[in-house]
Amino acid sequence: MPVVLFDLDDTLFDHQYCSRAGLVAVQRTYAGRIDGDIDEVEFVYRTLLEEWHEKVLDGSISIDESRVERFRSLLSDEQAVATDDESRAAARCYREAYLAAFRPVPGAIELLQRVKAERSIGIVTNHILSEQVKKIATIGVDPFVDELVVSDEVGVAKPDARVFETALSRLGSTSDEAVMIGDSWSSDILGATGLGIRAIWLNRYNRRCPDSSLATEIRSLEPVDKIVDLILNPS
Repeated sequence: MPVVLFDLDDTLFDHQYCSRAGLVAVQRTYAGRIDGDIDEVEFVYRTLLEEWHEKVLDGSISIDESRVERFRSLLSDEQAVATDDESRAAARCYREAYLAAFRPVPGAIELLQRVKAERSIGIVTNHILSEQVKKIATIGVDPFVDELVVSDEVGVAKPDARVFETALSRLGSTSDEAVMIGDSWSSDILGATGLGIRAIWLNRYNRRCPDSSLATEIRSLEPVDKIVDLILNPS
């Protein structure tokens, strides 16, 4: 049975928009403690996020504690290390602004509506199950999703083939009947194509394409008509 697989963060859920809202809130609250413009702060934060996220996924630290440690690093310098109270307060500040900014990627809801009329849909995502369920429900994606597969429940993260295999199994499909849409080249594109799944790379931030032979590149989920045709009617 033909199916369409989507990544969640920065493919359907606008994680970067929410994260920037959180970082701006913290930078304003702790004026003078975090230097640089939002692009510079975001780069540092994304590096910290990747570092601590690995520890969350392997169970060595909770997601809340990892957030505290990320902000401890952001608020600290060579002269002083941020206190526990400061780090926790900054983490709360970020989280509140992040949650308040929840929104889908432009075009995502209409795209899902259109695709759902023709195909079963699965979301294949790395992270903690409870976090991803919250995002899907809040931004209005839930009614269009037939299966949600999260690395937390599978026990491994994309690009591991077992994550994609779990989704295909639950949807009653095979790799040659599926298409994967995602923003992460390493997790989504390499993971999918390694299993023989056709891939579409959502490159919203004008990154360099590592290998155009592996995936069709798009810059947006809009115009929706064009993206639906690309998904359902490959050339």
